[in-house]
Amino acid sequence: MSKVKKIIDNAHLPKSNVSYRRLSEVKAEPIKWLWDKRIARGKLTILAGDPGLGKSQLTAFMAGIVTKGLCWPVENTKSPKGNVVFLSAEDDAADTIRPRLEAVGANLDKVFVLDAVKTCDDDGKEYDRGFDLKCDIQNLDAFLKEIGGAILVIVDPISAYLGGTDSHKNAEIRALLSPLSDLAGKYGAAILGITHLNKGQSRQALQRVTGSGAFVAASRATYIIAKDQQAPDRRLLLPIKNNIGNDKVGFAFSIESISLPSGINTSKVVFESEFVTESADHILNYDDNTEERSALEEAKEFLHEECIIGRTAKQVKARAEEAGISVATLRRAKDALGIKPKKDGQNGPWVWRIPNVEGEQDAHD
Repeated sequence: MSKVKKIIDNAHLPKSNVSYRRLSEVKAEPIKWLWDKRIARGKLTILAGDPGLGKSQLTAFMAGIVTKGLCWPVENTKSPKGNVVFLSAEDDAADTIRPRLEAVGANLDKVFVLDAVKTCDDDGKEYDRGFDLKCDIQNLDAFLKEIGGAILVIVDPISAYLGGTDSHKNAEIRALLSPLSDLAGKYGAAILGITHLNKGQSRQALQRVTGSGAFVAASRATYIIAKDQQAPDRRLLLPIKNNIGNDKVGFAFSIESISLPSGINTSKVVFESEFVTESADHILNYDDNTEERSALEEAKEFLHEECIIGRTAKQVKARAEEAGISVATLRRAKDALGIKPKKDGQNGPWVWRIPNVEGEQDAHD
């Protein structure tokens, strides 16, 4: 084909609908950090861990740092100050989230809890429904604009806000997380997605995060919380991925019970003053050369941590399923601990609570 012929053919090609940029026209920008070299603003970060290890207390600690612009542990790097948004499907704002925030001295005027989305039925009657990341990104955008933006958005657990999206299908999760990441970039907000660890046999911590691998792939950093097997009251916050920051060291903390001036008992995290150098892979595989705990003992420990302050049967069963505990084993553990479900009021839900601990302080997630 002649050169003239090629030019004529190209002239008749339709204009592309591709959105593109010449890289020379893109201005280089530094990463904006919420927690220096750990959690970036405008990006998704995943935090995974088994129930009862302090994930919720950790998010309260972070909210306390961010709402007052205080310093992060060990390195004492200063946090930017701004609003924090909670999407919490499991913890009550009045009896759990607020007390934990008070315990760490958070500025409550800068903390917002997104409860529901207002919508209308076919007859035009307004009602509240649960927030859905699949269809409510525009609502979240409008909400953030209304409150003047936020620099930390906590989604706990992220699996509760997927709508009809299958959490184990990579393509669906990528499609869901992409608009969320765009929104994070628009407001310079760090998105912190909370999830659980599965009971898989993989020796790689990356494979132990519940759900699709797209959660870890889409995040710029992923952390786990695990027990220190040699000191069960000690918790380890360890990186399993950090594409843009420090993935060599982690942190250690404990959970401390505290009584507020109001008389409410709650808990908070207290960080140690030095880094932790153990790897997440090593910690999660620590038990490989020791005798495995029985499924029943594991389930009993789970229930003790979950039900010490009382949770609805529906909440307990859902969290047990995420933790890989079978229905039969959960029932055996409930009976072994003497948990007798009680109705919360005449029309309320069935509640599971460890007997004789109504006055015990809240020291668990």
